[in-house]
Amino acid sequence: MSVVSEETITLAGKTYTVAELLREADEYIRLEAAEQCFALADLVNDASTLVRSTVARKKMGHEVLARDVDWQVRATVAKYCNEVKLLDMLALDSHDFVRFVVVKRGHALELLAQDVDEEIAAIARYTLQRQDILSGSPI
Repeated sequence: MSVVSEETITLAGKTYTVAELLREADEYIRLEAAEQCFALADLVNDASTLVRSTVARKKMGHEVLARDVDWQVRATVAKYCNEVKLLDMLALDSHDFVRFVVVKRGHALELLAQDVDEEIAAIARYTLQRQDILSGSPI
């Protein structure tokens, strides 16, 4: 059971302030705090990929996390972000899975239709073709 107030959270029978949580060595305690939406702004810079991905899933810190060194965090941002400029940036990501998430969301299709990864390009072209058919535009 966890109890959350504005300044503290109780996890596994121990109460943490934000400062204490940030010093907590146990990644899973910090992960559970993020799951409970506690100290998300501070956990954006956590050492753990899991914690940072959870922060992104909670739709917090996307501006910072879209530039994360770990592709898994960037892919989570691509899945949960609704900011066009960040999705545009992620459509140019060096990791193919991040671009895959962007194309599956139907974003940057014209750009991704020319992607070096053939699967991503095929999905983008197919989606564009379906949009043309559904809008009644001639092919």
